[in-house]
Amino acid sequence: MSRARRCGLALATWACACAPRGSNGIDTFDQNGVWVIYNLGCERGCDQIARGDLVIAIDGRPITTTAGFDAAALTDGRAHAVRLRARRDGELHTVRVIARPRDDRPPLVHAPPLWTVSAAALDRAPAWARRAMFGHASPMVRLVGIDGGIVDGRTLVGRKHLMVYWDGADRVAEATAVAFMQVLQKAQADLAARGVDILFTHAAFRGGRKQPMNDTDLRAWAQRWSLRVDGTPLPAIPMYRRPDATEFDAARELGVENAYTVIENLGRSPAIVILDERGIVRWHSEGVQLPEASSALTHADQFTIIEAVRFALDAL
Repeated sequence: MSRARRCGLALATWACACAPRGSNGIDTFDQNGVWVIYNLGCERGCDQIARGDLVIAIDGRPITTTAGFDAAALTDGRAHAVRLRARRDGELHTVRVIARPRDDRPPLVHAPPLWTVSAAALDRAPAWARRAMFGHASPMVRLVGIDGGIVDGRTLVGRKHLMVYWDGADRVAEATAVAFMQVLQKAQADLAARGVDILFTHAAFRGGRKQPMNDTDLRAWAQRWSLRVDGTPLPAIPMYRRPDATEFDAARELGVENAYTVIENLGRSPAIVILDERGIVRWHSEGVQLPEASSALTHADQFTIIEAVRFALDAL
């Protein structure tokens, strides 16, 4: 059996991943609080708050989770005392904040001035899944479904997503994409039960040597490599692609952050990006990761995507 077709494994064999310390500008997770991931601005005080600052209290009440942050009602138009540890100097500061929801970024409604995630939650990804997009609010992107529909970075907010970007530039990259797709076919029912949507996205990476496939080619590709049980293909996973020249509209390549884009921050295929329901990138890995010595899995491609699935099921 070819490497591209090897994926007949039980999801029960998933191995545990470690979660060493940080990357990408957020380099400590050993304090309770919520990290400021992105700052949309507000009437007063937000100019004194930056990405990587750790909010530890609002109006004297300790803040350790995003639920607690939301419950503080920071956007009620009143003055609030935000206690934080600033990344710039490591010192504690109190900032007086006056904020109201931002409704100027459709389809986001009542967007908060600060996008946050708890320090403990952000520390759950393994070190190898903390590439460039890790810890950012949903970056700018525009994707076209091969069976219809268009999504962008803003429409991803509100549900959890496991996204795979792949280009199939050579046989090895294509075989890895096949293995990823087949694992996701087996896992998609479990993911759906946990409210995690799959977006399996074909995209031309920098340095790619093949032209991107069109919808017809992608359907044929998916049908050819679909995992079969007793000769019957498993249900297909949702497949997307980058818009072509006639479909692309730069004004509709949207995200939560103003100018932080997906495609320019993809280095090696396949890339896995996992977002929680708040639109925070909690996992960004590229290529494949060698299995740990204790893992029951022997193939790096299976280990990599199964670890991502386990994370999406258990850690979001």
